[in-house]
Amino acid sequence: MRFYAAQGVGLAGMALMFISFQQNDKKKILWIQATAAFTFAVHFILLGAPTGMAMNLVEIPRNLIFARAHKKTRQLVLTCVFITAFMVLGALTWENLFSLFPAAAMSISTVVFSLKNPRSIRFCILPVSVLWLAYNILVFSVAGVLTESICLASVLIAIFRFDILKRFDKELKK
Repeated sequence: MRFYAAQGVGLAGMALMFISFQQNDKKKILWIQATAAFTFAVHFILLGAPTGMAMNLVEIPRNLIFARAHKKTRQLVLTCVFITAFMVLGALTWENLFSLFPAAAMSISTVVFSLKNPRSIRFCILPVSVLWLAYNILVFSVAGVLTESICLASVLIAIFRFDILKRFDKELKK
């Protein structure tokens, strides 16, 4: 029964993630994703996956703080603080080598917050989804696997549309 409850909570988190990407305001995206992170933290604790839970619990203040942080120097300091927190918690919740996957994914995604170029963001977010996908498979997170699979497909479609086709069109016009 606990497994099914965990999947239900995870599906609610997945819905929140999708809703967040439909926002056109960075603050709204980050606030909704903070709520999704809380939901996924509950999901992972129900699955008995402490690393996933810990990463999502740190994601909540990270998103809320980054929604308000404006100065570049402050963002750099906060990025270092959160990467350190993700790595320390990854080590403290160590179960096996795959415990490093969410810590690495969250560290990369924290750096992605500082990028401005959409192309860079698209390419940098790929390993984040791959690492989370692998971890979700290992801890039997159906909602996590669905979320990351859809995110990966979305990013790959965007890379094809905006990076490959646009470049191809420019080459044809020459």
